[in-house]
Amino acid sequence: MPYLVQKKVDGSTGDLWELSDKPLIFGRGNQADCRIADERTSRQHFAVAHKDNGYIVQDLKSTNGTWVNNERVSEATLKTNDKIRVGQTILVFLPEKPKGLATIMGEIEAEGKGLHTYLGELSETPSSPSPPPP
Repeated sequence: MPYLVQKKVDGSTGDLWELSDKPLIFGRGNQADCRIADERTSRQHFAVAHKDNGYIVQDLKSTNGTWVNNERVSEATLKTNDKIRVGQTILVFLPEKPKGLATIMGEIEAEGKGLHTYLGELSETPSSPSPPPP
């Protein structure tokens, strides 16, 4: 199932919403299915709905508009990694649930590597090419 993931200013992940066949309304009001704590977001700001083989975002006549990849939209079809901006909030459309650190570490360990081995590989600096002979 696809997800909308809130990205915080520091780059970390905030709230996570799973999308389904049921349309979801996003906003700061009590009537919204998915609440966004942002004063610049309308009470019912935008909806995300399943359409054909994908998902669309639809602005609900919000005061400050709904933006997809820095373009104001009334309706747009979502693609992987599209960024939806409402007020000062950024949401990213992902085709599947993002992996948590525990899942990533489990995958690394399944490859036969421990944390220290993996960190060592990450910190290795590539050797610089030797200078050409004079």
